[in-house]
Amino acid sequence: MSAQKIAALGLVALACLLLLAPSARAQEASGIAGVVKDTSGGVLPGVTVEASSPALIEKVRTVVTDGEGRYNIIDLRPGTYVVTFTLAGFNVFKREGIVLTSGFTATVNADMQVGSLEETITVSGEASSVDTQNVRKQVLMSRELLDTLPTSTKHVNTVVTFTPGFTGLAEVTGQYSTQLGGATATFHGKSGSRVSFDGMNMENMAGVGNSSYQLNSAVVEEMVLQTSGISAETNADGAVLNVVPKEGSNTFSFMANALYTNEHLESDNLTDELRARGVTAGNATTKIFDESVSVGGPIRKDRLWFFGVARTWGFAKRFAGVYFNKTQGTPFFTPWVDRPVDRASGYWTWTDSSLIRFTWKASPRNKVNFTFDRQWACNCGSSSAATAQEAAFSYHFAPNHLFQVTWSAPLTNRVLFEARGRHRSS
Repeated sequence: MSAQKIAALGLVALACLLLLAPSARAQEASGIAGVVKDTSGGVLPGVTVEASSPALIEKVRTVVTDGEGRYNIIDLRPGTYVVTFTLAGFNVFKREGIVLTSGFTATVNADMQVGSLEETITVSGEASSVDTQNVRKQVLMSRELLDTLPTSTKHVNTVVTFTPGFTGLAEVTGQYSTQLGGATATFHGKSGSRVSFDGMNMENMAGVGNSSYQLNSAVVEEMVLQTSGISAETNADGAVLNVVPKEGSNTFSFMANALYTNEHLESDNLTDELRARGVTAGNATTKIFDESVSVGGPIRKDRLWFFGVARTWGFAKRFAGVYFNKTQGTPFFTPWVDRPVDRASGYWTWTDSSLIRFTWKASPRNKVNFTFDRQWACNCGSSSAATAQEAAFSYHFAPNHLFQVTWSAPLTNRVLFEARGRHRSS
């Protein structure tokens, strides 16, 4: 079966899925745009402009300048690019080191000199860090920055921590907290934010931010937080955060990551005065953990790739005066003070995630991503001495499922077609 027929069948299947999918916001694509002129300042139509990068599945994206010498290369993945300008009768002009981040359109202009095609003028250096093509304001956290900063994980709240004007969020002890979309999280007093994964909303309830599904940080390539100039496609009242996931490539890669701490790095506020009044224990975090393994590579070189992640994370915490009854079935309550802290103890809040992504280049201009994530989680335990541990209310998710499919096709240098569908269950 030809690639065109396969793409057509994929379009039909995706269209059926989109009829059942909730409303989604398109992911802000990166791009390169500019104007090509000759040395006298005259615009040059018909110039072939090629953007090449290992981040591109097809390796090279090609457009042609219009009658005003303008070009626009859309739907580019974050990465480092080389832009080459070619026109008969002129020297080849090449710009190297163009770094694109998510949602950023780099302006790359060219002044071409009369000469032969065998001569090449190469200019090295990054493009301007100011995006003159868009009006939105955003905060970008790249994977390199997230790996370097002294934060526990690539959690969405990490981006908020480094964004002036945001209040109401913290992830200090590894514990479950209100999501970015929650009413307690505000940007300059405005709530109603949204969190998206690959351009699709993740919260269950608008304005509340509760979500049984937790984003797996091991699949994060970049996180982009928009605070103004947000597209009309977005139904959020406040800021919008989009998580850009990783994809497989033609090179096999493997990564393991582990974070752990125990109770020895936490102090308490018990004093002799409190002990004299009968207070013998305080709340204690017994451990925080985050472990993940990821692997990616080609299934079929230049055509089909995979990226898989297995991750477990959470924390264990003891609350003063909260115990299981060791003598259940009797009229007596005996605090079980030495019960082991494990997943059945109620002291342990945890999430397990097994995620797989497939990227398929159906044709040079058609790319499809499939994502499937299966999670087990428990937000467990009592925090009040008035409630025994076995009587405490807990959230159990066994399991959560996320299925996403995206299709992107740059039809021309001015038209980008995108379709997205998502199904989530718990």
